[in-house]
Amino acid sequence: MNFKRMNKTIFIIASILLLAGCKQNIADNYYVEGVSEPIISLNGTWKISTNPPIEFWKLNNLTDEWQNIEVPGECMMQNIPIKHDEPFVYKKTIDIPTDYKNKTILLQFDGVYSYARVWVNGKYVRDHSGGFTRWTCDITPFVVSGNSAVITVEVTDKADEISYGSGYAKHQIGGILRDVSLMALPDNYPEEVIIKTDFDDHFQDAVLSISGKTKKPSGNTKLNVALYNNKNKTIELNINSVSFNNNQEFQIKNNIVKPLKWDAEHPNLYCLKVSFVENDKLIWQKRYKFGFREVAVQGNKLLVNGKEVKLRGANRHDVHPLLGRVSTPEYELKDVLLTKEANMNFIRTSHYPPTENFLSLCDEYGIYVEDETAVCFVGSNRTEEYFPGFSESDTTFTKRYLSQLREMVTNHINHPSVIIWSIGNENSFGVNFKKSYDWVKKYDDTRPVIFSYPGNVPDSIRSYDILSMHYPNVSGNKEQYGKETICFGYDKMPVIFDEWAHVACYNNFTVMEDPNIRDFWGISLDRMWSKTFEADGGLGGAIWCMIDETFMLPESLPGFNEWWGKINKNTNPATYSGNTVGYGEWGIVDVWRRKKPEFWNTKKAYSPVKLLQTQFEQLPENKPIIVPVYNRFDHANINELDITIEYKGKTTTVDPPSIVPHSKGELLLPIKEWDVEEPILLGFYNKKKQLIDKYQITQTVKNKHANIKKTTKSIDIEETETDIAIVCENETKIVFDKNTGMIKEFQKPSGSISVLGPVINLRAKGKAIKKSYHSINDYDNNWLLDGLNYEKVDDFVNINIKGSYDNTISAEFKIKVMPDGEMGIKYKVDGVPQKDIREIGIKFSFDDIIDSISWRRKPYWSYYPDNHLSAEIGTVSLYPDKLNIYRKKPDKDWNEDAKSFYYNGVKNETSRTQLTNISKSTKENILSYCLMIDMQPFLSVIGNGDVSCRIAKRKNTIQLFANNETDYINIGWGNFQRNIKLNTNYSNHIVVKINTDSNNLYK
Repeated sequence: MNFKRMNKTIFIIASILLLAGCKQNIADNYYVEGVSEPIISLNGTWKISTNPPIEFWKLNNLTDEWQNIEVPGECMMQNIPIKHDEPFVYKKTIDIPTDYKNKTILLQFDGVYSYARVWVNGKYVRDHSGGFTRWTCDITPFVVSGNSAVITVEVTDKADEISYGSGYAKHQIGGILRDVSLMALPDNYPEEVIIKTDFDDHFQDAVLSISGKTKKPSGNTKLNVALYNNKNKTIELNINSVSFNNNQEFQIKNNIVKPLKWDAEHPNLYCLKVSFVENDKLIWQKRYKFGFREVAVQGNKLLVNGKEVKLRGANRHDVHPLLGRVSTPEYELKDVLLTKEANMNFIRTSHYPPTENFLSLCDEYGIYVEDETAVCFVGSNRTEEYFPGFSESDTTFTKRYLSQLREMVTNHINHPSVIIWSIGNENSFGVNFKKSYDWVKKYDDTRPVIFSYPGNVPDSIRSYDILSMHYPNVSGNKEQYGKETICFGYDKMPVIFDEWAHVACYNNFTVMEDPNIRDFWGISLDRMWSKTFEADGGLGGAIWCMIDETFMLPESLPGFNEWWGKINKNTNPATYSGNTVGYGEWGIVDVWRRKKPEFWNTKKAYSPVKLLQTQFEQLPENKPIIVPVYNRFDHANINELDITIEYKGKTTTVDPPSIVPHSKGELLLPIKEWDVEEPILLGFYNKKKQLIDKYQITQTVKNKHANIKKTTKSIDIEETETDIAIVCENETKIVFDKNTGMIKEFQKPSGSISVLGPVINLRAKGKAIKKSYHSINDYDNNWLLDGLNYEKVDDFVNINIKGSYDNTISAEFKIKVMPDGEMGIKYKVDGVPQKDIREIGIKFSFDDIIDSISWRRKPYWSYYPDNHLSAEIGTVSLYPDKLNIYRKKPDKDWNEDAKSFYYNGVKNETSRTQLTNISKSTKENILSYCLMIDMQPFLSVIGNGDVSCRIAKRKNTIQLFANNETDYINIGWGNFQRNIKLNTNYSNHIVVKINTDSNNLYK
């Protein structure tokens, strides 16, 4: 079965069902007496002017100057340039349904960035600050049912916006970014409904509390409630209604016996139907989905339903590939499904609240959420265009802080997925944050509150319940503004590293040169999560980041590097090259949601099913295979899973053992005679048949030695005035240049290929540039030959070469050439710089006729999918079959990309000009690495799991790098590095073999 195609089909079907069902769901979940469609979407085509006339709110007949724009969507992403603090205006004419008569009529905006003013039929309604929260306008006095109405929305992308949303995106994101709706409501209805669940001490029974207030006090009205489980079965309530006697507030409490609990592994949802009745007539009704879920901080642990949880997650931004800082139902569903597929149970909504739909999906699929208000980089990290940088204690900004915080909390309070409120990201502390904390704790006492940076908060002030720390090192030690964690733990309260394991993006040279840095990153996450899971007080972490932060702005959009796309010299390096801007390709998926190498690493590192052993010594026959298993779920037993065994082409199932959360146990495999040459694939699936993890189990044979055969083939030497040619099998010649001592050509009777090598590949860390980005110095320039000699010994030839690079690095090569074309190359380097080593080994350059590579390696994970750039075995072409077009959805996997529109500019991909990500990526720990011509072997590097290889294209050559030491010295952000420092004298060896088959042609 083509699983890749199946996954794409699932995405498409799920998206269609979600989108097609939206209107029906609204009708089912929302009722207003006498109204056929109480909520009407106003999304779609609007008109916009960036240079509106005087008194534009009175204008109904629009000139050609008014352009079409899609709502929701950024202006800039739709080729409409805007600037900070320069207002632009939207208009749309709508019809007010006749059945909206005698109703309260609202306009509902789910997100307008960043300051908006609204008129209806030329009458001013209200203004609003903040770009990522839901707010409404009561337009009842300004419209007539059955008539049309003109909506006018003036929007300003303000430079002093406390969310720093445009600064973060490196361009003005201003516009209507989320849904717009027209709503009808009765004259009176419950405008606030809060659902709380409180379990007893044994977490068996729970009190369901329903409270809130109506729009106005009234008599002859009552509120009815009905409860349904996830199978739509009615749950009996002792108290199911409350009457109003000229009061507004209400509360209904019921004891629910043994409700199904909601957690990320068992997202059991209930439905609460709330009905508002006036004079015994139903006038309003709404259905709420919720879960029986209780969150508590107990000492330095976070509990969900009385059990300690560990949060393994990522930070998520709203990113649409063509609309910008926009979140649509299609991409929200993709993000939730990808989150679950990657074994994440946690999303931090950086750095603003998500949509209602996204949270509903998190409720449904089971994802914990840190819901963050849109206050970012106050007093830190802001560029000069965004002022004032310090508003944390400015009382003129207090209303902005509290109003959008209130909108976030009141709209999201009933979502069980939301388990933490965040009052801002990486800010200096001030009175506005203290007021924010106090308001949240007063309004909602069921969830903890977080603030970053907490070290800025005086010890005498309470302003957070969980410690937030950003970017610990792989040991978990972090000091930040006076707060300190040791080995991912903290003794006073839970600590979460809600930014950690930063995906490589700023070190753009290395990212473009060697995509394996993205796979190497997985070691960091594996170590961090494993240690955090064991750490006392270690709550978890969130990868920075889930989705690439890149925006493909239209090529014709003016203003690049003038008023947008500008780089601040004091922060990050200029990583982007043209109209695709943003902070960088820091996601485990790209903006189209294609999986990058980091995705599989995340799935493996975060896996809740961890096998503690995957390699076994040769086992006696008829003995069971006992595999130790660690259950890293928080609420699920291993016996809730399905386990498959793939062995010798057959797939069977095995009874899962009972292993409770946070404990270890054993899995017995029913294979009596295990063939030492055959691996076993173990697959762990949930009840929806979705893969949680897969492991390859292998066994090794003790004292297994390969037979060493002595060759009987002959080898000869031919010498001319300029060359030395070693003649191997089938008249294959390895030609050395006497002037350089280097190999210059491989010859066959049918043709030849130009070669240059071996050359020392010595690269080390250069000067720091910005943040995690360092230059890398090469030490292979200006080779000067000092000596060359050779001799034939029995059935091989020895060649010794001595020389220096830049008269500072001396090198010696001892090459042993065998008749079959194998060359054992011993090298020695004197003068190795005392700096962190990026690579050391040898390299060759060849004519650009190589078209593919193959490899076999010892992998970090026991199992990789076939298309992963670090798979155990693989054969790939150097160049892409399909070419990406700017701002068009790619029709291939990320691995097959040959360029980045972010790093390399916006020109479309072209054939045979750049290598694909998978072909140019280093393959570490190789057993063999083969360059091929016409898909036939040309030259191989032979290793024992201790050599790394990669290729690069330089002008008209292909370069092969065979390294004994490899590191990623500028991955930064506390991520794992090998930190290789060598003695000034270093020696090692590489084995290469050219194909001497006479049928293997060069030209």
